[in-house]
Amino acid sequence: MRSARTSCVLSLSSALVLAGCVSTQQIASRARLVNDRIMAGQRPTQVTDGEPAVRVGRPAVIRSRSATAIVVPLSNQSATALTDLPISVGISTRSGQKLYLNRSTTLDYFETHVAVIGPRRATAWVFITDRRVPVKATPFATVGFPQFHPQLSGGLPHIDVSWPPGAVTSPADGAARASVTSRSGVPQYDLQVYVIAVRAGHTVAAGRATIPHLASYGRTTVRVTLIGDPTRATLRPFAPPTIFS
Repeated sequence: MRSARTSCVLSLSSALVLAGCVSTQQIASRARLVNDRIMAGQRPTQVTDGEPAVRVGRPAVIRSRSATAIVVPLSNQSATALTDLPISVGISTRSGQKLYLNRSTTLDYFETHVAVIGPRRATAWVFITDRRVPVKATPFATVGFPQFHPQLSGGLPHIDVSWPPGAVTSPADGAARASVTSRSGVPQYDLQVYVIAVRAGHTVAAGRATIPHLASYGRTTVRVTLIGDPTRATLRPFAPPTIFS
């Protein structure tokens, strides 16, 4: 799995050169970030010291017959954007033992990292696993210090995600296609699309999908499967950028 993932990301690194009329410095910066993420993805992630500027809310655990979704609310208390934040999620058993759920090196980079949190902004991060999480276990999440400091020019690239009304009709594990549009001239690679369903103030379903490449000012659709029951819930789709300038 690691070999296939590395080959895929390396091909993205080559595609950076074909991303349009950009400077040599921009090409080098994007390629360096992609390659840094390849290397980081080959090491296990286990965060013990938290980034003080990031406030981590109580994770929501959503169970289904086939998978478990963990939704982690996050907010950046600082005046600058924070990128490439390692994150550990897991559960504490009744005996006090901590079990990490996303420590494996076979996971995608963004299953162990938060792409970006804007300055003084709130967001969320979604992790999907096929492991069963006991009902009486207590979930935890820890966000570490930024691993990389990629070049940021002005505001963060904006990605619109729309979810057609009534798109999800199944009461459990529903799926539909979200429309994703880049409002920026910055191409995106390994773009994560998250969907969270909220009903009566509670997170009741969640899903994530990956778009390997979204061109500058490009538009595409992606299929997102929701874990949980999205019936009569408000769907909140979003896609934080992965390339920033």
